[in-house]
Amino acid sequence: MRTHDIGSKIHDGFFSGRFDVWKIGIIGIASFLRVYRLEALTEFLGDQGRTMLTMYDFVERGVVPLVGPTTLSGHNLGPMFYYLLLPGYLLGRGPIGVSFWMAILGVITVVVLYETVRLMFGVNSARIVSLLWAVSPYIVTADRTIWEPNMVPLFSVLYIYLLYRVHKESVWWLWTALGITVGVLVQLHYPNVFFIGLTGLYLVGGLFFQTRGVSFSVISGLWCSLGFILTLIPFLGYEYTVRFRDITGILGVFADSANPGKRAMLYAGLDYAYRVLGRAVPNMSRAPAAVFVGIWTVFVMLRPRKLTQFLTLWLFGGLIAMTRYQGVVHDHYLYFLIPVPFFMIASVFSILRRSLYITLACALISVISIVHLSHTDIFNMGNNDVRRVSATVGKLKREIGDSQFSFTLINSRSFSDLHYRYFMRVMRLSPQSITGGEYTTLALLCDDILCPVASKLASRPSVPVLCYESHCRDHYPDIQLAKDWAYTHDEAVLVDKHPLSRLYIFYRL
Repeated sequence: MRTHDIGSKIHDGFFSGRFDVWKIGIIGIASFLRVYRLEALTEFLGDQGRTMLTMYDFVERGVVPLVGPTTLSGHNLGPMFYYLLLPGYLLGRGPIGVSFWMAILGVITVVVLYETVRLMFGVNSARIVSLLWAVSPYIVTADRTIWEPNMVPLFSVLYIYLLYRVHKESVWWLWTALGITVGVLVQLHYPNVFFIGLTGLYLVGGLFFQTRGVSFSVISGLWCSLGFILTLIPFLGYEYTVRFRDITGILGVFADSANPGKRAMLYAGLDYAYRVLGRAVPNMSRAPAAVFVGIWTVFVMLRPRKLTQFLTLWLFGGLIAMTRYQGVVHDHYLYFLIPVPFFMIASVFSILRRSLYITLACALISVISIVHLSHTDIFNMGNNDVRRVSATVGKLKREIGDSQFSFTLINSRSFSDLHYRYFMRVMRLSPQSITGGEYTTLALLCDDILCPVASKLASRPSVPVLCYESHCRDHYPDIQLAKDWAYTHDEAVLVDKHPLSRLYIFYRL
């Protein structure tokens, strides 16, 4: 096939202009599930408050972020997450606008997945897996939540699309776009450095199998590296000022990998596999995951293709890499693997030729989609986090007047109080340091529907403080409640006439 023909075939994707009623329907389903009752269902806790504080300073005060959020290991990511959120903040100037933008990006992921699978495996496979992705309850919830790992699936799918493009039609701007995508992924979460290795293996593999020349690999690698470095310029500038402590620190974490035994690696690998596969197939556990992986292995052996071998490398390489991590592997560490089972399903579906097998497969996918839909959170009441936190801070402002105050949370789902601090900044409230003695009013904010009785709370000898980083110095202190403070009154915080939290006011003795 001539290069011109290859280019024409590739461009018959995002820009084809074809009207596909299936694609339009799937996009409609994805949009509805992500936008319906957005305000009630959107999670807004400490991590989201941290992001909104940065975006507020970015837009309202002109403080351009040069460094991103802090990981659980204590190292900073790059700032790309904040730049990607900028359209959403400008759209709504608040959490709902940014959450809506996250939902839009989630719908865009469905479109990118559809077109990528269509080019690789055909239109029927594209319809199957994009529908599964659109209705997956885990993905639906993540797609409206303001959190940097939740953008990883979008750019992972985009990475595969671009890698497929450069494999078929190698031009400089596609390689640069691929490098930019990898640069974004690395700044969204550090396990995504896996994509650097995956890209390097592709370039080196072309030399090893003599499908590409040395000049191709070198020039392509340079264009890809250019795109990668361009995305990192703000972060590298910041790292220079702190002697590259975050980059060297995270390299140290990766270098300090464990060497577990074969049985431990197998057990951990199956645990991670079922968590990843559960995004595509409901009711997943270790045993079904082992069966799924086993069937896939047999499938690849019977039908060895470059695409299926690449997916196998992506899945098993990622799982093995995570089994060597010494810390706790949380679900979001595995987000770079989420697209894999969807592409695996597309690959298997693409080989079906007999109408009976196709009918059975479609029936199975329909059942899975219905189960997924029944598990989505659109049927739940929702925590009304945004309205609850905003209403609580508004009530606090009315209660304390001009008095100097500090606060802490009780019965909270969050690990920090930054979601409250965001609305306090918006409403121009300035809480004092909880460890200082400059304030006369103490507010305890019950961050839950179930709140303690005021008399029992007031009789507690001490209350642990929930705060974060600089607001708590080196430790989380206790407030000597019964000894130093006198209870005055408490107020229920209502949202649509439903009590969702409570505010307790104390004065210093």
